[in-house]
Amino acid sequence: MDLFGVHPTIGVVRVDYCGGLIINARRVEAIGDTWIRYGNQTFRRDRPGRPVGVPLWQAVR
Repeated sequence: MDLFGVHPTIGVVRVDYCGGLIINARRVEAIGDTWIRYGNQTFRRDRPGRPVGVPLWQAVR
């Protein structure tokens, strides 16, 4: 879910459900234990209370 997660029924419309590789079209520049960096943006996996989605390939179309 941290990489390929999306909202279970509306997909990528809700970015708070999206995983780190879904929310940005930029090339990944660095990866840490709890973060992924794309240029001037950083996706953090350790945010408390973050909603959990489903894998992209299981989302309803």
